[in-house]
Amino acid sequence: MPDRPDKPAEELPSNLWPLLLAVAVAVVGVVLISVGSWRRGPFVIAAALWLAAFLRLVLPDRIAGLLVVRRRWIDVAGMALLGGAIATLALVVPGTP
Repeated sequence: MPDRPDKPAEELPSNLWPLLLAVAVAVVGVVLISVGSWRRGPFVIAAALWLAAFLRLVLPDRIAGLLVVRRRWIDVAGMALLGGAIATLALVVPGTP
């Protein structure tokens, strides 16, 4: 079966606030990591992913904007699992003595 080009989007998402909110929380986590709070920072990044998953779950597609990538359940499950993995790694990594 030959490769077919992707179908262009019918309209570009104009609503950026759900994605920008999640990215802003993730940036706070990166700043926390950069100033030395290496355990609290990943928790904030995990919270940003959980926030994005929650927003994708409750908002309609036209409002969720750029959080819409695939089907709703795939987006939500992917972000929630990735957030859980990051939070778990932050707990498992041993602290400095």
